[in-house]
Amino acid sequence: MTERDEFDRIVEGLDLDLSFADEPVADPPSPPSPPQAAPVEPAEDEQFYRHVDARPIVPRRRGIVLAWAGVIGAPMLLVLATVAHVFLDRPIVAGAALTFVASAIYLFLQLPEHGPSRRDWPDDGAVL
Repeated sequence: MTERDEFDRIVEGLDLDLSFADEPVADPPSPPSPPQAAPVEPAEDEQFYRHVDARPIVPRRRGIVLAWAGVIGAPMLLVLATVAHVFLDRPIVAGAALTFVASAIYLFLQLPEHGPSRRDWPDDGAVL
């Protein structure tokens, strides 16, 4: 065997009980239960959200309806023409692309602004 190193000298001085009990050890006693706190009465019902009425599904303004028709209709025209193997002239394709872009820009400009001028700024929740 090799010479003894420092670890062996440290372990040599420890009193280790390596005998195993013949019987299983009993469970240790359970810790005492914490004292019971007094029941807490519910606080006043605070309203933590703002009720917002639902918007109608179909917009009432004609411009928004036309813009949605342009955003959905222009790509659908190109997809249906491709599926039907119909060759479209360049002006028609360019018109469909410009209609899509103009409609999308119009819809973005119609979004309500959520900035410092609003009383709930910075926005504290989603509006459905």
